[in-house]
Amino acid sequence: MSSILTNSSALSALQALQQTQQEMAQTESQVSTGLAVASAKDNAAYWSIATQLNSDAGVVTAANSSLTESQSVLDTATSAIKQIITTINSIKNALTEATQPNADIGNINTTLQQDGQALTDAVNGASFGGLNLLNGSQVAALNFVSGFNATTTGGSFNTISFTAQALTGTAGVATTSQEAPITDAQTINGLINLADNTASVTTPSYGVDQITNGGTTANTITVASKSLSGVTTTTTYNILDANGNAATEAQYTAAGGTTSGYTLSVSQQTTTPGGLLTSGAVNLTTLQTSAATAATQLTGVESALTAVTNYAAVIGRDPGSDDRRRDFQLRAGDQLRHGRQRPGRRQHEHRLHASAGLADAGTARHSVAVDSQPELPAPPEAV
Repeated sequence: MSSILTNSSALSALQALQQTQQEMAQTESQVSTGLAVASAKDNAAYWSIATQLNSDAGVVTAANSSLTESQSVLDTATSAIKQIITTINSIKNALTEATQPNADIGNINTTLQQDGQALTDAVNGASFGGLNLLNGSQVAALNFVSGFNATTTGGSFNTISFTAQALTGTAGVATTSQEAPITDAQTINGLINLADNTASVTTPSYGVDQITNGGTTANTITVASKSLSGVTTTTTYNILDANGNAATEAQYTAAGGTTSGYTLSVSQQTTTPGGLLTSGAVNLTTLQTSAATAATQLTGVESALTAVTNYAAVIGRDPGSDDRRRDFQLRAGDQLRHGRQRPGRRQHEHRLHASAGLADAGTARHSVAVDSQPELPAPPEAV
């Protein structure tokens, strides 16, 4: 009898059997896992690419979930503001009736009291997951996750900064702080030469500072600014000579400025704003009227309505774009999971980037971009 080690026919049959068993094991793995490339031994190049893409896809899914949650917060606030605007219009109607000679002021004040409570309830009830954009509880800027930048060395998240504004509450107490004096000649000269604009700017607004400068005989320059959240900061600069005594701009220039030891002392006063439902002396949540005050109060209500409407536009402008962005990210995540890139190649940087701009720190325009190789037929699914 011939040995199997010297029987060429038997060796060929054994090799064929072993090959068949390997193919069967591979097929069983593909059937059980649903993956053509389940491990590095199946196809090292594809497995490496698929592992990285699946990692990116997981982060994209998490970013998409964050987008959904962020939109829910904004939708909750938007829904409450719609109710608030309806109530403000009711207050306007009541005040208009109060201006009539035969108005029943008692009944009107009852209506105003009910509307004021409705405003308070709408503001306090506009919470999602403990986050309320209307009641003033969010003082610091909020950073909503808007996308993820994936690179071969890691990645980073994109965020949308949003500053909430309070609808209720009275103006805060002003706080004053003393800052370090200014000794730099260029900075001092720039401040002293600021043009007074109080004739055209009676109060500061976002992006427009009010500058008070009395000219060469003045000792003080004042710059008042207002942030998007309504915080007013008034910075006062006082000219001091080398001995620390008050001096005028003319004396500063004649003495040779900083070469003679002149400096500017700096103090800042910060005042937090009242709620948007408060306009001057008119607080819509506690408003009571009379025939003599109704007309003036109506002006305040109009001002409050404008402020609330503008804030609503900041929160809820172009709401459909967030849905389009999420849909696109879902498709992009699916593309990553299925490895639809040029086989065997990975860019030095694969970026899945979702960016969004906030008009006046609100959601205004949203866009998503995926930079990758041109899409080709997908390689075998992996991992």
